[in-house]
Amino acid sequence: MHRRQIFARAVLLGSFVLLAGCGRGEQTTDDPVGQNVASAAAAGVPANVSAAIDCSNKPDFVPVYANATILSCTAAPDGLDGGHVSGNLVYETDAPEKDVLGWSRAQANAAGLKYRRETRFSYEAGEESERSLRVMVEGHLGRTRVSINWGEKAQ
Repeated sequence: MHRRQIFARAVLLGSFVLLAGCGRGEQTTDDPVGQNVASAAAAGVPANVSAAIDCSNKPDFVPVYANATILSCTAAPDGLDGGHVSGNLVYETDAPEKDVLGWSRAQANAAGLKYRRETRFSYEAGEESERSLRVMVEGHLGRTRVSINWGEKAQ
């Protein structure tokens, strides 16, 4: 057997092994971050990129619309007094922009955040130096992309 034939057979066998381990698109975890990583990997997004999406430390007053696909989520101390933390979360949903913004406003109100300012594409609320929230919506490739900036004083 020629080296090329051996190599081709090894590649073919390896491909079958990889495909067998990939599953058939079933949800393999109840963890939304893990599911996003699995879905992104199936769509060709490198695992190290999708694994960087971690919303486990987002505050409960940061609203995420049902059935959203989280694209990025970051949070870190921002250097302000009192151990302040800021973050950014970006997701997409099939819901209309107006619906997502109205729902987000209702969630902010329910969390006790006070109205600050509103436009047709954004909503801002917060409590002076304690918690802040800004939700921005825009159309993107037939879906609604939502960007949320938040801040919170450490407890």
